[in-house]
Amino acid sequence: MPYLTIGNLQIHYTIAGQGNETLLIFPDNLHCSQAHEGEIAHFAGRYQVIAFDYPGSGKSSHDQQYPDELAVDYFGFRADLACHLLLELGVQGCHVVATGGGVLTALHFAGKQAPQHNLRAISLIADSCMADFDARTLHRWLDVREHYYVRQEYNLQLWHGPNWRALLDEDTRFLRQLADRGGYAVPHKIVNAIPCPTLLVGHLQDPALPNLAQEYARLSTLIPDCSLYLSGRANHPHLERPFIWTDGQTFRAIADLFLAKRENREARD
Repeated sequence: MPYLTIGNLQIHYTIAGQGNETLLIFPDNLHCSQAHEGEIAHFAGRYQVIAFDYPGSGKSSHDQQYPDELAVDYFGFRADLACHLLLELGVQGCHVVATGGGVLTALHFAGKQAPQHNLRAISLIADSCMADFDARTLHRWLDVREHYYVRQEYNLQLWHGPNWRALLDEDTRFLRQLADRGGYAVPHKIVNAIPCPTLLVGHLQDPALPNLAQEYARLSTLIPDCSLYLSGRANHPHLERPFIWTDGQTFRAIADLFLAKRENREARD
């Protein structure tokens, strides 16, 4: 079970596959690397896959550290942490897959933190999230999320340990504070600076993200090289689950096509 110490934090990560390129997974706030065993196994056939647990979740340090940095930019802090993890592992560039709240971190990573650390974001696949939450939408997202984690006690305890509820309640509390202050938006200058091909995926039945189509249309005008895929159906009885799990077979097929297209384009160039 590999760990790295970064600052005062012990970060647990998973690494699998032996491809020439690396693919980094950013989980949703509720989840951790263990939740992505299916995606890790799938992409490990072509890439070296890395997934890590955020501080305060999974098997990483559960104590709260660096409150000032988190208060300035919660998602930017996590993106910076990912950069330090990659540098410690000797990785100079990576593909990115992110879901839910992990997409906010991934946008910061691709558009700001990675270039600042001389790292290359090769491509980005972002599932089921908005980059601009007004107060009402963020509160709604958190409401639906709390219903989900009440029903998922077994998995959440397996992933985060016996104090899972306190960990997730602390994360929710912090995000509620953001909502009370007006919401949260990834700055346009960061989204507009994303240098790599980006694919936005999701389904239109997610009650946590009722304006997903409009948000993806907005993001497609800001991200320089952007494609999107939206399913009209959830294909799963639990509608609040992201597309990566409501229809994993289609997600993986779309992701593979997107990654192959990028590889073919680079080969022609």
